Amino acid sequence: MKTGHKILVVDDEQANTILLSEVLKESGYGVDTANDGFKAIAACKVRTPDVIILDLNMPLMGGMAVFQRLRKEEKTQDIPIIFLAAREDQLPKTDKIESEDIIYKPIKSEELLARVKSILREKALRDELKRKEQQLKELSLTDQLTELKSARYLGEFLGLGIKQARRYGVPLSVVILELDNVKDLLKKLGQKKCDSVVTQIAVIVGRQMRDSDIVVRSGPFEFTIALTVTPKEGAIEVAERLRMSLLEATFTAEDEIVNVTSSVGICQFAPHMDDEGKILMSHARAAVEQAHKEGGNRSLMAE
Repeated sequence: MKTGHKILVVDDEQANTILLSEVLKESGYGVDTANDGFKAIAACKVRTPDVIILDLNMPLMGGMAVFQRLRKEEKTQDIPIIFLAAREDQLPKTDKIESEDIIYKPIKSEELLARVKSILREKALRDELKRKEQQLKELSLTDQLTELKSARYLGEFLGLGIKQARRYGVPLSVVILELDNVKDLLKKLGQKKCDSVVTQIAVIVGRQMRDSDIVVRSGPFEFTIALTVTPKEGAIEVAERLRMSLLEATFTAEDEIVNVTSSVGICQFAPHMDDEGKILMSHARAAVEQAHKEGGNRSLMAE
């Protein structure tokens, strides 16, 4: 069965490249091979693969160096990579590689094929979301103050994201962040200075998100992040990172030095929820309100 997907296998041990190639070809994948990092980079420039299977430990140029080079190029920066390693190998100290990105030798055919299939499904979903997002951009649904997406854009995006979540069974989560004590902040600073603080917060929030995530200014002092292919555990991690980023930041509003805290609500889409995201958003907002009632400066998960 032909899949139409091209896999690049990179390993300095020829026996490994032959074995992996045979397993992949038998499942209908097209396969290219390279026995060192330089040839792998060259191969990607000639024909961009859908997935790269990359040995971490190779002479001359190791897998981590190849990974870093590929991520610097626009053409290759989004190619999914599955790393190969021996269990006794010393793994690179980096937050760029998660444990689920690595397959340990000796490689089991079933594990390899399951990982490739999963990654390709995720890639197809992200590619479709990018195409749809480009279409939505044409609507110019942008918040004028922060240049983030608007609440209307969020509604359009959630409709698409929920459709994909139902169809493919992939997780979709939202995080809503709202500043604490906004009435006191407005009374102290006035609207103009508050707008300046909100604009600075938008930059901090936006910089921490992936390209596949959507960051929206959903209220005067509220931001909503739609996290694609993200379960509640990942959403909680994002929420806490954002909350701490604002807590530790210092903002300037003309002659004022401003510190803020925030309350954050998190919710993961569930099958019983509606297709427009109304229940999803209401649960997340309820968690925000509860966080405010408990004193603010905290993240709560809506169950």
